[in-house]
Amino acid sequence: MKVNFRNFIFATLAAGIFSLGLTQVASADGHEIKYRKGVMKAIGGTMGSLAAVLKQQAPKEHAVPLALTMRNLASIAPDIFPASSDFGETAALPKIWEKPADFKKAVDAFMLAASILPDAAAAGGEDYKVAFMALGKSCKGCHESFRKKKEN
Repeated sequence: MKVNFRNFIFATLAAGIFSLGLTQVASADGHEIKYRKGVMKAIGGTMGSLAAVLKQQAPKEHAVPLALTMRNLASIAPDIFPASSDFGETAALPKIWEKPADFKKAVDAFMLAASILPDAAAAGGEDYKVAFMALGKSCKGCHESFRKKKEN
């Protein structure tokens, strides 16, 4: 069984930071984007680790702690796009700040999907798969509408 330890480490570090209460939004001194990228990297790493569990490439016992990490990270997602972070080296589209109600809907969908994940992970099987797919759909929905397309 092959485990992607880099993703696991990112997820573990993110959970540790959250549990220490250090997830306050960075001050308006230009660090907002760096902070956001760090949180998004933790979300991506956790997502990759959750996928590894689903594919049986990582221990199924890791599903619940990873799902809890994702839920915690999702709870801070609304705070990582402050108005003062709509500039600089970022993949975030201006639409985030131009259409805040639309963005809020996308973030709320992510938070809802992440809130359901821990119970589904504990149940395992098809429940976990369905919840994971819903989480992926919420991520995709936000990325398609509010993130610049990645260049190949």
